[in-house]
Amino acid sequence: MKKSALAALFVGAAMSAATILPAAAQDAAETPKAEVKLDSHLQAAKDVILQTNTLPPFEDQLKLITRNTKIWLIRENPNIEDEIVETVDRVSEKYKNDQDSMIKAVATVWAKYLKEDELKEILAFFKTETGQKFAQYQPRIIGESVRGIQQWSQIVTQIMVKQAKDELTKKGHKFSK
Repeated sequence: MKKSALAALFVGAAMSAATILPAAAQDAAETPKAEVKLDSHLQAAKDVILQTNTLPPFEDQLKLITRNTKIWLIRENPNIEDEIVETVDRVSEKYKNDQDSMIKAVATVWAKYLKEDELKEILAFFKTETGQKFAQYQPRIIGESVRGIQQWSQIVTQIMVKQAKDELTKKGHKFSK
């Protein structure tokens, strides 16, 4: 696979993920889990994930989970907020070395959609100078691409609204300015 095509594939996939993740999370409970063996296929997926830096920092995720757990429990029982905070902090300590389970969860998804040889091809790309540069700038590229699409959408929406209003006004319909 050509490097530029592979890079385009990842940008497209990442941009698609940014727009569909909320819906995918909603459907996750309804989707049957595919079986992925703990073998070289899953290891290839883990290797790609680690090489590409596609995961958020584990510590940040654990802090977010801890914060959300506190909020959830405090809403249920606000009278014991201090005790909840102390307890959740203590419980979260049990998970501070659980990064591998997060990586495995994501690797299982990658392995579900990509064959082992494809994952190895992707890994080989990301070990190249171009692949490393892409991995380094990927978050910025995706973020700026999404903002660019949003800006473009706003401009086109304004133009379409004006053109549609003009046509409808010619037919005698009234709109606010």
